[in-house]
Amino acid sequence: MNATGGGTLDQSSFLKLMTAQIKFQDPFKPVDNQQMVAQMAQFSSVAGIAEMNQSLKNISEAFSTSRLSEASQFIGKNVLAKGDVAAMDANGLYRGEVVLPGSADRLTIELVDADGRVVDSSTSGSLEAGPVPFAFKSVDENGQPLNRGNLKVRVSGAIPSSTSTWLPVSAVGVSKSGSGAILKTPAGQIDVADVRGVG
Repeated sequence: MNATGGGTLDQSSFLKLMTAQIKFQDPFKPVDNQQMVAQMAQFSSVAGIAEMNQSLKNISEAFSTSRLSEASQFIGKNVLAKGDVAAMDANGLYRGEVVLPGSADRLTIELVDADGRVVDSSTSGSLEAGPVPFAFKSVDENGQPLNRGNLKVRVSGAIPSSTSTWLPVSAVGVSKSGSGAILKTPAGQIDVADVRGVG
């Protein structure tokens, strides 16, 4: 209900209005009892909905805080998430896995940079259906980890049913919808619900 001027009519204002209505009513044409009860019931219903909305909002905020707290355990760790973009971890490794829906006679997994150049590759012989993990070490001439940025995983010899990569988590946040926590990685944001492994 809205009062004149666009302000919200709260319980106190409603009671004042109802009291004034009773006080100034025409004694020869009093307000119908049923009409009065209907107005009170309508206001009670609106007030109840407003209180319920506030309660749900409080629960949602508490739930988001709880999820953020739980998600913070991922900071500094690597998570396995669906996607074909790999990022280097603290040990200089680009890791992930592809899942084969069937057997393959020969499987090649390549890491490709933003210019389309193959940075590293690996070819395997006959493989059965299921997950096929991969790991490429990226180091400089002194054996120190060399970060080549985000690299795309390209597979040939079979069509995987899914591709996942291990990504380092740098921070956590709340999704735009406010419905859950997200993990911030070099390859972008990941919903906590999409994490398939932690290591």
